[in-house]
Order: sequence, then C-alpha cells, then structure tokens
Amino acid sequence: MSRASRITHPGPRGAVRQHVVPGHVRRVALPLAKGRILMEAVAEAMDGLGCDSAMLVLDGLVLGPYRYVMPRFGSPDGVRVAWYSDTHEGEGAVLEHAVASVGRKEGAWLLHCHAVWDDNTRSGHLLPDQVTIGADCTVTAFAFTGGLFDVTADDETAFSFFRARPGGTAAGPVNALIATLAPFEDLVTVMPDLAAPLGDPLGGPLGGSEAPLYGLGSIIGADFTAGPSMESLASEVLTLPGATAGRIPLHCVDPDGGMFRGDLVPGGGPVLITFELMLTAPGV
Repeated sequence: MSRASRITHPGPRGAVRQHVVPGHVRRVALPLAKGRILMEAVAEAMDGLGCDSAMLVLDGLVLGPYRYVMPRFGSPDGVRVAWYSDTHEGEGAVLEHAVASVGRKEGAWLLHCHAVWDDNTRSGHLLPDQVTIGADCTVTAFAFTGGLFDVTADDETAFSFFRARPGGTAAGPVNALIATLAPFEDLVTVMPDLAAPLGDPLGGPLGGSEAPLYGLGSIIGADFTAGPSMESLASEVLTLPGATAGRIPLHCVDPDGGMFRGDLVPGGGPVLITFELMLTAPGV
C-alpha cells in the first residue's frame, strides 16, 4: 500500500489540482529592522514594494524571542488528516534557511514561513506575529505582480490556506509564476510542465527545467535519490537553495522532529494538504 493511499481527506476532491498564475517578478533586497515583529515588518515592506504577492528567502535572519509549531498527523476534532503541534518557543536563533510566501487574508497581508535553524537541528512553521527580529538584517524578496496568494477555504481538506489567483496587473513581461498544488500532486512529476513557459523562448533544450523554484507546504512521506526516506504521512517542508523545476532538493521535518533532506525522486513527494511555490525564469 502506498503512503498516499492511506490518506482520505474529509471533503470531495477539488476539480482543479494546480492553481497557476503567470506574472512578473523582480528580485529585491529587503531590509528588516531589529525589534520589529516579523509580520508587521514584512507587511510594511510589502506596502512599499507595490507588488501583489511575494516569496521571501529569509536565510541568515536573526530571531529574538520566537514561537513556532510542527506538524501533527490528525486533528483534535478528528476531521482533518493533519494539524499543528502545541506551540514551541525559543529565546533567539539564526535561520539557516527559510522560505516564506506572502499574500492576503481578508485583504490584510499574511506571511507563511517554514524554516530550519540551530545548525539544522530545529525546523517548523514560524508564527510570524510571534517572532521578533533580533538584529537588523537584509533578506531577499521576489516581488510578484499579476497575481497573489489569497487565503481560501478548501472543501477537500477542510483547511483555509493560500491559493494562487489572478489579481493586479503584471508590471512587466511574464518571467515567473506562482502556483498552489492540491493533495496528491507529485512535486517532481508536475514541475516540468509548470515551468515549460519559463524556458528558452526559442524552444531550445532548456525547457524550463532550470527555472529556480521556491516553495513550502506539506507532503506525504518523501523519497530521495540518496539517504533515508521520510515515512511520516505528515510533515512541514521547504525547498532548499538551488532547487529548480528539474531538481528539487527538499528539507522535511516530521511530527517527532525528525529531519530529512535530499533530492526528491519522481513519485516521492505527493502533496498532503497544499504546496505553495514560485518559479522564475533563470537569471531573475
């Protein structure tokens, strides 16, 4: 029996499995000030960027007091297949690697962030309104126009989460896309088709496979080209530096705090609840 066959979501299967929105992205160096709450600082920065949505890479961000959650299989009410752990906290840390999507919830900015820190010994879902920035820091933002991540109720999973949808006007030629993937979509299998429009405009061999990939979400176990598999049916995951449409190195944490990472194999990374991503043209 496959891992995915052991998952039954509470609602009917959604008709659309890949919500994909093309648009224009620009890379921006984004300063964040010491003492600010992460969510408040990012919201203010987003207002200044004038974009519709964004993906952030928060590597090296210094944290003061912070709180986070980890994955949990099954929800307290018995309805959903996964939920969040009790809240954990720390007094300070430096993020080894973190990917965050920025979108809207009922019109207000919202940040969704998965991270790994403390020399790759801790990982989880940072609570952005409960994270204090511990030192002035500059992070990388991929500011996107032409669409946004918007919190949407999902009947299939009984969660509300970011969904990519059109919105705003692209501020330049299409050079990127944002997307959200539904349960059971396999990351490795679907990515080449998603990225194909971002390949060589002359139809050459690139085919979009070298399109940089930034993403986070949850998957049903994980199998890698090398190293042990993650057997857990619930997880929090994020792409690692160097991820592309053609090669997806992933970091995973399971409900017991077990860490797994490597390049996913085809069929080795089916989505559990959702996966949010941005693909950009090479060189962005």
